[in-house]
Amino acid sequence: MFPIVDEEGIVIGQATRGECHSGSKLLHPVVHLHVFNSHGDVYLQKRPVWKDIQPGKWDTAVGGHIDYGEIPEAALQREVREELDISNFTSTFISKYVFESQRERELVYVHRTTYDGELHPSKDELDGGRFWSIQEIRDAIGKNVFTPNFESEFQQFFMKEKDIQRYALFFDIDGTLVSFKTHEIPQSTILALTQAKANGSRVYIATGRPPIIITNLGVIEHLIDGYITTNGALCYVGDELVCCQPIPKLDVMTCVEDAKEKGYSLIVVGRKDVAVLDPTGDVDRIFRQMLAVKNIYEASPLEDVLQQDILQLTPFFPAHYEPTLLARMPQCVSGRWHPEFTDITANGADKGKGILAIARHEGFDPSRTMAFGDGGNDTSMILQAGIGIAMGNAIDALKLQADYVTTSVDDDGIQRALRHFEVI
Repeated sequence: MFPIVDEEGIVIGQATRGECHSGSKLLHPVVHLHVFNSHGDVYLQKRPVWKDIQPGKWDTAVGGHIDYGEIPEAALQREVREELDISNFTSTFISKYVFESQRERELVYVHRTTYDGELHPSKDELDGGRFWSIQEIRDAIGKNVFTPNFESEFQQFFMKEKDIQRYALFFDIDGTLVSFKTHEIPQSTILALTQAKANGSRVYIATGRPPIIITNLGVIEHLIDGYITTNGALCYVGDELVCCQPIPKLDVMTCVEDAKEKGYSLIVVGRKDVAVLDPTGDVDRIFRQMLAVKNIYEASPLEDVLQQDILQLTPFFPAHYEPTLLARMPQCVSGRWHPEFTDITANGADKGKGILAIARHEGFDPSRTMAFGDGGNDTSMILQAGIGIAMGNAIDALKLQADYVTTSVDDDGIQRALRHFEVI
């Protein structure tokens, strides 16, 4: 027995499957789940030829009726388990709408998930399945390959040709992706990046952090295509190095000796390891307590790190002392994003040049890039990107340079900006 519902989903009666599919147009509820992988491809099931509706067509990954007395969430879990043999997934409710064909009328509850595990399509209910790229789906629409229900639904919610814009998206971490208040990525940002990736955009990190302390992106790691780290001094895609620009040794030693002489804290970032000098406790106070940075004390002796190429120096002193030290380090630039410390890298190493290096490596047009930031060290990429976006919590100087200012990281700033520019 199926429940009969009104357009809000309120149960007003019941009927058999046969009655609902007889052309009676009794409105009955169903659940759909669209399954994306982290590359943005979409899994489709193939309907067996013995099905009474749309036999042999490719269809939404999971679809099934809600039984009488069953809630949509329970029906979704049941159908996914029956059709794909998975239960360890997290779904997002997208919308509900009424779908009508010649034979039936359904109230469809639409969900989506990102899943990279193994899928085992039911041999009893399905004729197999596979992942399709967005372009493959676009090319096959209207050619009697898919069920009409899937075509209309996918175009309505996931592939609005005239709306979707595809960019290489570059995100700073602290204060942009990750909240200074909660030290977490807001749920709205996770959903927005998932949708952007599914729509064909690419996602890159552009941070002042060295790789060893990039520890707060676990929930979106599967979406990330590459990294600009240490403010552009070290960039990579997967295991492939894109660029590495060390600081000249003379300038490194100038900063190290100055820190020892004047007694301020200093982080020395080598190609493989990090050393921490913290005589004043500023590194511990700011990085561990205020920024919730993990692994900062998985550090090596300074003498060992100085044998490596040094990619970044982070001295803890006020802004007014910065010009004095940089005058003695002629082959370096500074990118300050916190009032109590700055990041020093070699000339030619900044986030903007990192975008250009990634663009060359990946083969996309730099004009089709979008960069998000909040601090002074984000200025170069805000200026370099095709569209530079400052968070609502950004410093005023960055907002003046940006093409667009969104709301803060804690007020759905990334989601709002991606919607504004029709990326999602």
